[in-house]
Amino acid sequence: MLEKQQKMKKKFIMKDKNMKDEYDFSKGIRGKFYREDANFNLPIYLDSELQSFIAKIAKEQKSTITQIVNNLLFKDKELIELAGTKIL
Repeated sequence: MLEKQQKMKKKFIMKDKNMKDEYDFSKGIRGKFYREDANFNLPIYLDSELQSFIAKIAKEQKSTITQIVNNLLFKDKELIELAGTKIL
């Protein structure tokens, strides 16, 4: 693990050498790419044991991991709403 972190740090330092000391943003346009209705997908990382379990279910049901996780979360949402339970 430590070796991997050291490699990543070295890679970051190497990239850093390619950067200029200063950048001129004076001619930049604020909000040029802003879109009020933009949707972003969150990167969610599952525990490896959980991911394997869900991948197995997805394969058995000829589905995707995304569809299985969404179905499970919608069911949990329904149960939480029915029980009126507060989540931490």
